[in-house]
Amino acid sequence: MKFEFEKQFGKGTDPWYAKAERWANKQPNWFVKNFSLGFIAYLKKWWFNVKVHNTMQDVDYQTQQILEQWEDEQRRKPKIVETGTFGERGWSISLSENTIERGATFPSTIMDDASTLRKVEEDEGD
Repeated sequence: MKFEFEKQFGKGTDPWYAKAERWANKQPNWFVKNFSLGFIAYLKKWWFNVKVHNTMQDVDYQTQQILEQWEDEQRRKPKIVETGTFGERGWSISLSENTIERGATFPSTIMDDASTLRKVEEDEGD
């Protein structure tokens, strides 16, 4: 005596192709059984390809949205440009931002003269 049974493990509902394969295996006519199993295998392959294609399109769309958001954040971020020659007499620094039309200027000398720097170097022996 031969017993045949099928058991699906896991939570949730069976996908359409598992239900269709179970139905096809229960058919008494061998032609209907084999034809429907082959047709179900073809539809299953086609369905997986369409599902992967749609998922990849969704990923591409989400990637495009993230890139646009990053570019928008970069445009809003202020760009600071510093100009000036470090160590020269009367050295000053000029800062400018994208959000402010005029740049800020600091004309006062922050560094000492280069002549005192040479004296310090001579004292240290460099």
